[in-house]
Amino acid sequence: MKNEPISLTLRQDVYRKIDVFLGANPQKKFVLNISDRKKKRSLPANAAYQAWIPEISNILALTIPETTRYIKFTFGMPILLAHEYMGPLIGEGLNAKGYFQLSYEHQLLEMEMLPVTRLFDTPMHNRLRDDLQNHFGAMGLNLDYKA
Repeated sequence: MKNEPISLTLRQDVYRKIDVFLGANPQKKFVLNISDRKKKRSLPANAAYQAWIPEISNILALTIPETTRYIKFTFGMPILLAHEYMGPLIGEGLNAKGYFQLSYEHQLLEMEMLPVTRLFDTPMHNRLRDDLQNHFGAMGLNLDYKA
């Protein structure tokens, strides 16, 4: 079992997770490290990303909600599914629900309900913004961080 950080805020969740680890292999010894929760993504980074959506919307000739779904599907999902820990969890869940068998249009509509970028950590969100800048920069759209 690979050591992956687990975010738990409730005591009962911690005890439940410990029981799972110990119950799966009672002879194995574990070490429990507790640390402060990492800081969330910065508000300026999120604000920059949100400010880009109308500009991208104009380039794509889509509405704001359509553009948001397009970005989540085209750029966000590959980043999420490629993540070493989250990718298999999300991918297996979507596969079990038949998501990958849906048409492109229906997959885009599902983006309305899927929390793609909300699941991103800072490096994943940085990659999303870099990918958007590179992709749309090639189309002549300068997505910059405005101060």
